[in-house]
Amino acid sequence: MRKLVTVRTVDAVRPIPGADAIECAIVEGWTVVTRKGEFAVGDRGVFFEIDAFLPLDDPRFAFLEKSAITWNEQRGVRLRTLKLRGQISQGLVLPLSQFAEIDALALADPALRQRDWAELFGVGKWEPVVPACLSGEVEGAFPSFISKTEQERVQNLPDVFTASEGHAFEVTVKLDGSSVTVFHHAGALGVCGRNWQLRETAGNSLWRVARQDRLLEALATLGRNLALQGEIVGEGIQGNPEKLSGQAFHVFDVFDIDRGGYCGMEERNAVVDVLRVLGATVNTVPLLEVSTLERFGGSTAEVLAYAEGPSLNPGTSREGVVFKRLDGELSFKAISNSYLLKHADR
Repeated sequence: MRKLVTVRTVDAVRPIPGADAIECAIVEGWTVVTRKGEFAVGDRGVFFEIDAFLPLDDPRFAFLEKSAITWNEQRGVRLRTLKLRGQISQGLVLPLSQFAEIDALALADPALRQRDWAELFGVGKWEPVVPACLSGEVEGAFPSFISKTEQERVQNLPDVFTASEGHAFEVTVKLDGSSVTVFHHAGALGVCGRNWQLRETAGNSLWRVARQDRLLEALATLGRNLALQGEIVGEGIQGNPEKLSGQAFHVFDVFDIDRGGYCGMEERNAVVDVLRVLGATVNTVPLLEVSTLERFGGSTAEVLAYAEGPSLNPGTSREGVVFKRLDGELSFKAISNSYLLKHADR
């Protein structure tokens, strides 16, 4: 699960050319604009990640009042990627001294340093409104026997470079659409959005595309307990940045329900090939390359620069990229900063 509020260390502080009142703090992979002199290297602060929704009834967030919105009937502020005096800023970091609720002694425990403090401060994760054609009628909760499609951001994985030395990763384009899971389990078939299993109705795009591509029939014929996970893109979805006619489902993962884990690249491709032989139309997300992380020299900034580039449509800038180790045991994403700045309303 994504951790929205964590205690982190300031690794570097840099000036912003032409700025007298603000400077740039590097917080474990994230670049955040702060008040000048508020932090020194080695200081710990409470870090609020982008897409955190901060309640304005907490006076510590009152200085953000000018950016207030109402979401889920609550007045607050959604943190997003900004550019201030030419400097990218992502998230918010405030001095640990402002948060007496966090027991400083407890932070000596490494396990507690990894805790998400969002619930304690009433911080929620901002979510955009889902179009009716994608939300549909709820059949039930997202199945507990399938992992949800939530990739960690590279900024939150400072050790990924050293931990992955010698391992090859496939790198794919992250498409700007809506998450879909199509599964077969113990003879039952289902279709899910990001958070719910959905009932089949005439107006639901997720079910329509699953039927159109014959994914359900092929999975039933194959007989294995599998979930296809991917992105639906096209007309009526996120403004259709790919300029597609109609809608299309692109698979990025296959989850083996019996094993409780994701298939590696080779096994996933084999499953896709069999489903195609069984009559399914299976689109996959664009593959950029297979490579090791050594090419980035241990630099998160280099990975984020790599995230920039064309999408499925060469004339469209991509949302970002996803790195998956070939054995399926580790994956993460890098979101394009250009994308985040352009689509600040999402």
